[in-house]
Amino acid sequence: MSPRPTIFISAVSRELKSARQLVANTLTFLGYEPVWQDIFGTEQGDLREMLRRQIDECKGVVQLVGYRYGAEPPTIDEQFGRVSYTQYEALYAKQRGKKVWYLVLDENFPSDAHEPESDELRELQAGYRQRLKTESSLRYSLGSSEALETGVLKLRNDLSRLRRGVKQWAAGVAALLVLIAALVVWLLHGQGQSAREIGETKKQMAAMTEEMAKMRQAVTQFPEVQSKARQEQPGQNAAEVQQRTYDELAKQLGVDPKLLQEKLPQFAKELKKAPNATAYERANAAYVTKEYAEAERLALVAADEAQKATPPKTADAMKALNLAGQSAEARIKHSEALQHFRAAERLTDRAHDPLEWAGQQWNIAVVLDEQGQYAEAEKVYRGALEEYRRARGDEDKDVLTLRNNLAGALDDQGKYAEAETEYRAVIKLQEKVLGSEDPDTLQSRYNLANALDHQGKYAEAETEYRAVIKLREKVLGPEHPDTLGSRNNLAVTLDYQGKYAEAETEYRAVIKLEERVLGPEHPQTLQSRNDLAVALDDQGKYAEAETEYRAVIKLKEKVLGPEDPDTLRSRNNLANALDHQGKYAEAETEDRAVLKLREKALGPEHPHTLSSRNNLAVRLDNQGKYAEAETEYRAVIKLEERVLGPEHPDTLGSRNNLALSLDEQGKHAEAETEYRKVIKLKEKVLGPEHPGTLSTCFNLALCLKAENKIDEAKEFARRAAEGATKVLGANHPDTLKYEKLWQELQRKK
Repeated sequence: MSPRPTIFISAVSRELKSARQLVANTLTFLGYEPVWQDIFGTEQGDLREMLRRQIDECKGVVQLVGYRYGAEPPTIDEQFGRVSYTQYEALYAKQRGKKVWYLVLDENFPSDAHEPESDELRELQAGYRQRLKTESSLRYSLGSSEALETGVLKLRNDLSRLRRGVKQWAAGVAALLVLIAALVVWLLHGQGQSAREIGETKKQMAAMTEEMAKMRQAVTQFPEVQSKARQEQPGQNAAEVQQRTYDELAKQLGVDPKLLQEKLPQFAKELKKAPNATAYERANAAYVTKEYAEAERLALVAADEAQKATPPKTADAMKALNLAGQSAEARIKHSEALQHFRAAERLTDRAHDPLEWAGQQWNIAVVLDEQGQYAEAEKVYRGALEEYRRARGDEDKDVLTLRNNLAGALDDQGKYAEAETEYRAVIKLQEKVLGSEDPDTLQSRYNLANALDHQGKYAEAETEYRAVIKLREKVLGPEHPDTLGSRNNLAVTLDYQGKYAEAETEYRAVIKLEERVLGPEHPQTLQSRNDLAVALDDQGKYAEAETEYRAVIKLKEKVLGPEDPDTLRSRNNLANALDHQGKYAEAETEDRAVLKLREKALGPEHPHTLSSRNNLAVRLDNQGKYAEAETEYRAVIKLEERVLGPEHPDTLGSRNNLALSLDEQGKHAEAETEYRKVIKLKEKVLGPEHPGTLSTCFNLALCLKAENKIDEAKEFARRAAEGATKVLGANHPDTLKYEKLWQELQRKK
């Protein structure tokens, strides 16, 4: 049952379907729940019982009275005699004590096309219309056009009384007939109203008409604004993108963001059904209501219509194809999204309109980035950036955003130093153009901190995060989601440095604020709880981490869905916690479940899918299933080298794990060869002192020790220990582990 008051709309469908839909749209916009029953005379059986149930649940009935009788029950009604279903709806409602408003249409009303009825049925309907003129006090029939506002005001007052005991509306029901009035002039009886009353009504109607026009505009602009929000800050979760979209859209339209977020989905729902809405408008409406498959289908219909027009409407076709691409992207159907964006790209001409072409390149690059095709994304970003720079100069906001995106693609490839350089250049320009406290500048500094984190420059990253937090607290406030997000990442960096207790304290403080500000089920709150579980796991509090992961997963499945990437990421982390407790078989089962879902949702070659396969191989290795693990590692590495590239950190991580597996099988010489190759590549990609490079040095030292190559083992153990002391600190668990091996080897001759 809807919490909003319901109004039953009674009309002969074949004649007045469009008028009824316009009334329904207005009722919905105002906060009512419109209901009706389509009857075309082809249904089997008696529908009166169903109509009675529907009307019993309604607050009142609005009946549109035209000239068509419509379908009738199979038998004459015992109470009302021979009546049509439409007539029965109003008569039954009156008998039940419901309010009924009759909107009697004259012969000039623009009805829908319909077949003529027999003389007998026309006479029955004419008699019904005549009775209304003499019997009903709740009716509006023909009169003067000047009385329009007076009649609507009377209708508003009657409807308002139905809301007793229900939450008050912000707007009166004066706009019930606003959309109908756009098509036809209702001539209403009414006298004695002052010019002041009519003037107030006109103002109310004008305001409501303007607000509804803004809602329709918002539906059409929503996907494009959301796409821009996603482009400007890649890596946001769905909830963050959604919030930024509503905030920006509200700003553009000059409306309250909360009101827009509350009303727009329901308005879009009704716009989808509006008979005068275009395929493109309905596609946008479906996108707003998150019916992405339907949005994609309708957008392709709109694109086809635009391309087949004479002459072809190329600009409209491009917009529709972009909407189809965004809809596919929202369904995590990256291949389909890329197909639609490339189709739009083919309609551009780089020589004629380079910025239009570059805009399509931007869309394509974002999808490539999400697919994990980071090198290709970098290439496409550079092409788009070239044209934007040429057209607008280095200090343009879109140019700076593209450079920020390019830096993200470099970071994703493990080109951390290059990404850091690009971020610093962007920040310097943003501070000059936008100011040091602008949200975009702070976002770039936040991204820079992430890049420093990825290089193992944890202390430097911590300093940057703290600076960003201080500024965001000043500019956005201490409880703003971006401020809280920065504090969460600070906790991550503290965790990486082995400052586990401090990290845990920070996580718990952030979660407490997020639960109050955003809600306990908000995706950002759940992500912080996931990260807290990671910190617990890192401290060896495996059982506590497992409990937290399971609680988070349960909520994520409810809020985001069981196949959402964030849900699967938490399940992947749960498998790690199980593994750390020695529950290898249970961890393997969880890994296989996650892998299956990722293959379905993301595809077999997505980086997250490949990561799951790598994790599965680790579980097999831990259970002593070395041959099976080795086979899985080799298959994953082959795919990673093709999809991500042979120098990508994920590829190198899998090769490191393969070497570990070989070492555990006693294939020390083969493992040594693999370790040396990996170290050489990690030195090139990550740097000689990166924690990932040092970890492989430690593994090679263990392998050399097993081969009794003590002198070489000492050298790599020393390098690992000294490097970790410098980068991670003397008390970091990895540092202590490396130091222990080095001391042990030094005692050997």
